[in-house]
Amino acid sequence: MNIVPIPEKMQKFYGTGTMLHPDKEMVAELVQEIPFGKVATIETICTKMAKQQNTDVACPMRTGNFVKAFTEMYSDNETLVPYWRVIRNNHLLINSNYTERCADMLKQEDFELRQNSKGEYMVVSIENRLFDFS
Repeated sequence: MNIVPIPEKMQKFYGTGTMLHPDKEMVAELVQEIPFGKVATIETICTKMAKQQNTDVACPMRTGNFVKAFTEMYSDNETLVPYWRVIRNNHLLINSNYTERCADMLKQEDFELRQNSKGEYMVVSIENRLFDFS
């Protein structure tokens, strides 16, 4: 974990202040909190981490990259970190070599998924299924 000033190129999105560069353990800990039948966005995970560390934001790129890495690290053992329950802010699944597996896991939790024109999976009708870390 590292706390840095918000990089200049990201200030147009986040303004000035401090940014948390989380470590994979921090991200994994929050992903493990997402219960069966719920999903969380990268944004909600970042918001929770920033609040926990008293920073203005947490880096969404690092967070998303760790979740993508979890899909590869834990693809054979989904009991460790339920990575398939993390989606992008636009409700698309995170692209990885295991996207199909993530889609199958979400379908097992009774989520409805559709594929867009690019073949990307999107979770639909999630209004009551977004996990709130508060």
